[in-house]
Order: sequence, then structure tokens, then C-alpha cells
Amino acid sequence: MLTQESIRYIREFVAPRVVPVLSLYLDVNPANPDNQGKAYLLRARAALEAAQTPPEIGQKVLEALERNLPQARSRVVFAAEGWMEIYDLQVDLPLVQGVEARWGEPYLTPILYVLDEYDRVGVVYLDSEKWRMFEVYLGEIEELPGAFRAVPTQEWNQLTRDSQGRRYSQGGIHRAAADTDRFERRLDVWTHRFYKRLAGLLEQTIQERSIQRLVLMGPKAEAQMFKELLPRRLRERVIATLPSLPTPRAQAGEVLKLVQEVLEPIERERENRLLDELAERGVGGLDQTLELLQQGGLHLLVAPWNPQGTVYRAPDGWVGSSMEGAVAHGAGRIEEVELKQVLPELAEAYGTRLEFVRGPAEERLKQTFGGLAGLPRW
Repeated sequence: MLTQESIRYIREFVAPRVVPVLSLYLDVNPANPDNQGKAYLLRARAALEAAQTPPEIGQKVLEALERNLPQARSRVVFAAEGWMEIYDLQVDLPLVQGVEARWGEPYLTPILYVLDEYDRVGVVYLDSEKWRMFEVYLGEIEELPGAFRAVPTQEWNQLTRDSQGRRYSQGGIHRAAADTDRFERRLDVWTHRFYKRLAGLLEQTIQERSIQRLVLMGPKAEAQMFKELLPRRLRERVIATLPSLPTPRAQAGEVLKLVQEVLEPIERERENRLLDELAERGVGGLDQTLELLQQGGLHLLVAPWNPQGTVYRAPDGWVGSSMEGAVAHGAGRIEEVELKQVLPELAEAYGTRLEFVRGPAEERLKQTFGGLAGLPRW
């Protein structure tokens, strides 16, 4: 998996030693009709030639692509003399006509877009025998066996027995009402304390893994009780509560499929709410948004998933939509650069959070806000 650590390795360790380097991004999704018959290899060959990649490096890359059939939606390749790294991703990249290639400095823009677009999602699976936790990121899932390891097996067993006892007593066990009440109170106190302990372990894992959102899976009553007992800072991260899977021991792939079915519509709904907020108090348009961004006045920058067009960068680093504006920022060489390339750089330089929108929200951003918008800090 291509992670933040991988990007840091390429940018800080590899680049200073092996530049120039080839950066190749390729849509290899087998579900895409344009990829039938390995058509992506033809696109890769044409892109490598257009990028003026040295023939010996380009040939090695093509041979690697031919030899290692992808089981993914996107493929990323970094290569130089005597060195090659290949990453397969289970997500789409913002590519024009399914491919991008650059020869020179490492070109990381598509990956930076993906890392900004996708949050790490924690999934707490309330299993009847023992709770489990998964992390969903970039279309892949990983089980985190250490999340609740500190809880002894006997305590999980007690939780299961008590839960069954509670349901049985509610069905009409023959005991005095006062005894039943005392039993229920003891049970509730123990369960409350146990869930609080689990919440503490969950928060520790969230901090360690930088998880931004949570999904709870399990019986409705138990999941709702656990959610209510979470600290507010965790409760606000819960974006969905889903039922348990019918299989007794759910596989990670089954959990991923169910979670992905709800993540996409939730994300699209969130994007539309964001655009509603922009309509109320945001700024829009390329010129105005870039100007306020570079004045340090935006806390959030909203861009289309695949922004088009070029901008001009002045010698002092200022970026604008016109050559005249760049010239006004000092004498020297004016550089014409792609808008999609400078947006992550500008957002990082001015401490501004960068958000991307897709589908209907992307079209709305282009039609209503001129293709770029932001929320002021004040």
C-alpha cells in the first residue's frame, strides 16, 4: 500500500539521490472497458514516450507492467536507473485519459490528492464472542488484533453470559421483582464500566492510527449503548451504525464490502452540505480564492477532483490566473504550471485544509463557484 510513509521515503530519501526519476500513474481497473486487452499498456507506452523517458528505463517499466498483472484499480510506478517501486491501489486517481507520466523531479500530485481525499475509517465489530477492530483506508482493510487485546478472555465471556442472562430474565424467569431489579442494576453497572474501558482502548488505537471516522457494526442495542457511552470527541466521529454480518466469524473482505456500500453516499452527502456552507459564507472563483488563500485567509480550500487549466507562478512564489498578475509580483522568470499541481503545495504552505469533491458536487462547484472555493478563517 502507498502510504504517507512511502511518499516521505520517495520525497526525502530517494529523490535527492536518484533524480531524475520517472513518475507513472495508470488506470488499470479491470472493470473499465477501456482497459480490455491490456489497453493500459499502450497508454503507458505513449505516455512514457511523451515524457521523454530514457528508452532503457521505459522498457524496464513496460516489462514490469506486462509481467505483473494488476489486481487493482490504479498502478503507480517510480523508476530510475537501477531502481523501481510499484504500488497498486484499490482507489481511482485523478487522471486525464487514464494515464500521467513525468520525467524529472518526483511527481506526487495525484497521490497527494488521494491522501487528502480518503480518511482512515475505524470499524468496531461487536462480535458475540470478542470485539474486533478494522481499519479501512484507500479501498483496503486491515484487522487490528491489538486494539482490544488488553481485555482478558474471561471478561468477554462474562459479557456474553450476562447479555444472554439479561435477555432470558426479560423473557420471564421466576424470581422476585426486587431480586430481578438488583440483578439488572448490577449488570448495568458492570456493563457500563466495561464499555467505558473499551472506549478508552478504542481512543488509544484511534490516536495511534490517526483514524478520522468510525463505523460501529453489531446488534443495534449494543452498538447504540456503546456509542452513547463514548466520549463526545469519539461519538462525533461515528458516521454509521451497521448490523452484524450473518456469518459467525466475519471475514475482513465481508466487512469491507458492507462498509464501502455506505461510505460513498455518506461522502457525497457531506460534500453537498459543504457546498451549501460555501454558498452561505464562502468565497468562489479562481482569482478571489487564490488571492485570499495566499493572504493566509482561508482555513478550507475546496477543489474539484480533477481540476483543469493552468496558472502562473511568479519568482517570489505567488500564483495567479494571469501573466499580468504574476509580472506584478516582481521581475524574473514567470512559470506556467498546472492548477492541479500547485493546489496541494499552496494548501500546505498556508496551513489550509484541502478538500476535493466529486460527481454532482464537482459539477456544482464548477458551475456555481467557478471551479474553486474556500471558507475564510474569520
